Order: sequence, then C-alpha cells, then structure tokens
Amino acid sequence: MNALATEQLPWHQVPWEMLSIARHSDRLPHALLLVGNAGLGKWQFAQQLAHSLLCHSSDQSGHPCCSCQSCHLFNAGTHPDLQKIIPDPESKSGDIRIDDIRQMSNKEALTAQAGGYKVILIHPAERMTAAAANSLLKTLEEPTAQTRIILVSSYPHRLPATIRSRCQQIRFTAPAKEEATQWLQQQGVTSGAETLLGLSGGSPLAALALSQPEIIQERDQQLAEFLALAKGQADLTTVAARWAKLDQTRTLTWLSGWLIDIIRLQTADGTVQLFNPDQREILHTVGKRLKSKLLHQLLEAVHEARRLADSTLNSQLILEDLLIQWSNGFN
Repeated sequence: MNALATEQLPWHQVPWEMLSIARHSDRLPHALLLVGNAGLGKWQFAQQLAHSLLCHSSDQSGHPCCSCQSCHLFNAGTHPDLQKIIPDPESKSGDIRIDDIRQMSNKEALTAQAGGYKVILIHPAERMTAAAANSLLKTLEEPTAQTRIILVSSYPHRLPATIRSRCQQIRFTAPAKEEATQWLQQQGVTSGAETLLGLSGGSPLAALALSQPEIIQERDQQLAEFLALAKGQADLTTVAARWAKLDQTRTLTWLSGWLIDIIRLQTADGTVQLFNPDQREILHTVGKRLKSKLLHQLLEAVHEARRLADSTLNSQLILEDLLIQWSNGFN
C-alpha cells in the first residue's frame, strides 16, 4: 500500500477502537461487512485491519509493528495467510465469479500457514455473482476458528440478505465538514474544499480524487451543456455523444447531484446543503421553470441509468433518453 493507504484516517478511529476491543476480548466476528458511501476509505480500513490481524507484535491499539516477518510479508504482498478477492481486471463484466470464491472455500485455503489468523478480503462484495454469493454463504455458515472474512461494499443492499445476516456490519459515515476540510488541506488541497466535499457527498477520499483542476473543468462544461439544452441552445445528440466518451459513473453522479440540488432548492430555505454549492444561484433559477414531479421522474431515470452503467447497453442511447426528458421539461 502507498503512504496514504497506510495512514489511519481520522474518521476511522471509532470503528478501529471498537474492533480492537472485540479482538482483545476474543469476540472478533468471523465475518465483517464494511459498508458506507464510496470515498470513505473502507477498502483501506479492511487492508489495515488485515495487517493488524496478521502482525505477530501489534500494539495495544491494534496497530502493526511493521518490523516482524509477518509485516514484511504483508508489505511485500506475499503473506500466505492473506487472500484478496477482487474482480479480474481483464474481465469485461467486473464480477467476482464462483471460481474465485471456491478457491478460498476449501479447508486448506481456510487454514492459516503461519499459525495465526487467515484473513480473506472481498471487494467490492456486491460484485459477486449469485453463484459466488451462494458459495460464500456455505463458508459463512461453517466458519473456521482462526479465519476472518472481511467484505467491503458501498452498495450492501445488492448483497443477498443471507450474506448480510451472517456478517457483523461496520458502518462508515462521512466526517464533519471541519474534519474533512482539515484532512484535505493536509493532502495539499488549498482551495475549493467545500465544493469538492459537496460533489463527493462529504466523502474525503472521493473529494481528493476530484481535486484535479481538469475534473472540475469537465464538470463545469457538462453543466453548461446541460443548461444549454434547457434553453434549446445545444444539439442533444452531439452532447450525448460527447458525454458517452467520458467516465459514465462520474457523469451520472453529476446529473444526479444537479437534479437533487434543484429539488432541494425548490423546497428548502437558503441554508440547505448542496452537492454543488458553487452553483447554487443558477440551479435555483433553473428550478423555477421545472415541475417537481418531472425532476423526481428524471432523478429516478438517472438512478436506473446508474444501475445499468455496467451493462452492455449503449451508453449514448441511455444518455440521449435522459437528456430528451430534461429538454422536454422546458417545452
């Protein structure tokens, strides 16, 4: 892990202390499910917890010593008792398949070689196929004494209820704005922290990822095109074609944020929290021309498009449909 990945994030302190207490009292669950919005460092936390469990000389707070043989193996990525199950980067589907789960489910794979814990990390857990989830369920129903399985998910509702019920959920929430802003400043973000945190839903790591000037410039251009369509000053097909070449998850997140902000500005006072605080006035003005029912229908359509983003459906056609609905709202 890089330097940022090895530092314990300030908002991780409470869940870390809770699990450290459970570990010292020999009550650490066999399976954990780390949940919360993207950009809160859940995967980072999972790897740090794995490091702690595998270290032979962790301190009273559970932090690894970073000097024992187990720590050296962990840092080199060669620890025999750590297994990371993630989607195959060469796979078009991005799924975690049943074969990946089967390989970790046999008795030998679940037995620690170094005499301590065996730790299995699964991320993102919601990408398991139905067959993979069913295979994992069998392992969760018959836990091995020293094996700990840690699942990470930003969309836990996509996991089968049977999986969720057999894991102790650890929920991560966004830190206070002051804490998040201070952390961003420590990472070198010297301006625009409020806008970045708004765009990321308060998730500091997501805000940091957005801090590159070209990303905000692209957001501004897409918003300008979105508003130009409302005025009939842009060609819908041309806009959809350009957007289809961009990061679809990010584009749909922008769309969702604009619509939610307009809805909030229609129904709340000036202190309402926005995803796009720097665009408050223009979004408020646009919202005066739209019916609330249409906005909610559009937002639902964007959510459906996000669900289909990983499918084989034509992304340009999906975007065109959304933009047609938006444009028609001004006719």
